[in-house]
Amino acid sequence: MPINNMKIFIVLFALLSIIISGCQASGKNPENIDIPIIKPTPDSNLCLNEDVPNEIPSFDEVQSLELILDNSGVSMHEHKEGKGNKPTVQDLVTMNYVGWLPDGCVFDSSFSRGGEQEMLMVNLIPGWIDTMLTMNPGSIKIVKIPSSLAYGQTGSPPIIPANTDLIFYIELVNILTPQEAIATATVEAEITKKEMENNMQDCDNSDYPKDAPQFEEISSEKFIMQDSGIKIADIKLGDGRSPYEFDEVDLHYTGWLMNGCVFDSSFTRGESSQFPVDGVIQGFKKAILGMNVNGIRRVEIPPELGYGERGATGVIPPNSTLVFHIELLGIK
Repeated sequence: MPINNMKIFIVLFALLSIIISGCQASGKNPENIDIPIIKPTPDSNLCLNEDVPNEIPSFDEVQSLELILDNSGVSMHEHKEGKGNKPTVQDLVTMNYVGWLPDGCVFDSSFSRGGEQEMLMVNLIPGWIDTMLTMNPGSIKIVKIPSSLAYGQTGSPPIIPANTDLIFYIELVNILTPQEAIATATVEAEITKKEMENNMQDCDNSDYPKDAPQFEEISSEKFIMQDSGIKIADIKLGDGRSPYEFDEVDLHYTGWLMNGCVFDSSFTRGESSQFPVDGVIQGFKKAILGMNVNGIRRVEIPPELGYGERGATGVIPPNSTLVFHIELLGIK
C-alpha cells in the first residue's frame, strides 16, 4: 500500500510471548524421496521466477537433490552448514528464501521483496518452523514441506492451491532473541519518534484528492467500541458476502494518523488495492472480516492492533492509534 505513490504493505505482527513446541532434526534417509508431482499453476503471471538471482540453485538443480526426511515430516537437504546457536520459536529471524510450487513456479521470494526479510518464528508455517529449528546462522537448506505442514486444504489464494506441497530454499542470516529484538526496536523507535515529530510538523496532504473521504467527515462520537478492541462506524452496510481469513480482497482505503495526516491511501493512487486478509495488521483484519461486499466502514485501531511500539519507520510513529476509511469492493 503506497505512501506518496510508493507501495507499502500493512504488516501482520505477533506477540513475542507465544510458546510453540518444535521438533529438532534427527531424521532417517528413506528410499525414493522425490520433489512432488507437478501440478498446474493457477496463474503463471503471478510467478516471480525472474526475481531470483542466478547464484540461487535453480528448480531443476533442486529437483536432483537427495532430501532426508526429518521426524517433523519435512524433507531436508543441507546445502551449507552454519555456525552458532539454533533459533527458538520466540526468536526474530533474518533470512533469504525462495518458495516454489511443484511445477517450478516461484510463488514468493525475499528477492522479490527487496532482500533479506525479518520474521517472527511464530508467524511461519509449521514446516518452516520445523526447518528453522535445525539451522544456525549461515546455514542454507533446501526443503520440501508437505501441505499438511504448510497451507493445507485451504491453500493461499490466488497463488498456492489447496493440498500443495512446497519447496523452499532457506538461508538463515541472523537470529535475535526476544530481549535483543526489543532492545533493537527500542533504539529504532526512539530514532523514528524524533524523525516523525519533525515530519509531522510538515505533514502535507496536498496530493490527497479533495473528492476522496476526508478525516473530519466522521466525528469520534460515532465510533462504537467492539469486543475485538477496534472502534467502528459503519457508513454503508454491504449487500454481498463477508470475506474469510484466506480470501483476497479488493478495496479502496485511506489511513490517517490521529492528527489527520494521511500516511497511505488507494485514492491517492487512483486505483483500488488487492491483498490477502490474513496478511494485514490485526486491527485492519478484524475490520475487514466484519464487513460485506459493497460496505463502507470507518475504523479506529489502537497501537496494539496496529504497528505497536515499533511503528513503521518514517511513516507511523511508535504507539500510534490509526484511523482507516475502508470500502470493500470485492472478494477474489
